[in-house]
Amino acid sequence: MTQRKNAHALTPAESTRYKNAINTMLSDIANPYGKLVAIHGDMSHDMHGMDLTGEQRFLPWHRDYLLMLEKALQQIDPATFIPYWDWAVNKAVPPWIKTFKPTVVVPGVGTIRVKRKVSISATKDVTTIMARATFTDFTNHLESGPHNQIHNEIGGAGGTMADIRISPADPIFWLHHGNIDRLWSQWQVTHPSKNPTLTGAARIMDPWPETETQLRSITKLGYSYI
Repeated sequence: MTQRKNAHALTPAESTRYKNAINTMLSDIANPYGKLVAIHGDMSHDMHGMDLTGEQRFLPWHRDYLLMLEKALQQIDPATFIPYWDWAVNKAVPPWIKTFKPTVVVPGVGTIRVKRKVSISATKDVTTIMARATFTDFTNHLESGPHNQIHNEIGGAGGTMADIRISPADPIFWLHHGNIDRLWSQWQVTHPSKNPTLTGAARIMDPWPETETQLRSITKLGYSYI
């Protein structure tokens, strides 16, 4: 069972493992990290709330996306995991990642040198979002609220996180989405029967084979948040 930990509570060894594993992916001639970034830039996967299907796919698709990176990291170092940045409690960027701004070659886009701001403007209030009664209401407010706000604030004008085509090039993307996924997992505990309403091909989190149903339980997927 992988335990995903708060990014502000990592030991030096844990934060170094995360950075080293990403650097190993970046140095791989097959460019697995850049290829993973490029997947997020392909809007044909319909994984954001720009239409009715995308709003339902946003959370399960990104859960699968996180797993794809984490599995790749653990092939390099089995002790590695994706930390989460709880920006509702601590708005400061975790100190150990402030200067970790790699250069990433993204297929179809080019060479990206990660740019970002160093902090967000205000602590995010998720209490009202966590009280939303339906999945659609919950996911819409989570995505349009703190999810988008963090992307735009960390990205700033011309920054990596603000550009949907390349935002995962910034290693902080995964910490941010780790927290989004953590909040969903907590909401699921109190709303066990509330799930995305997807049918047919939309249930498959392409380009991977997992279905939305297979992605509902983080315990069955082999990880937890502590």
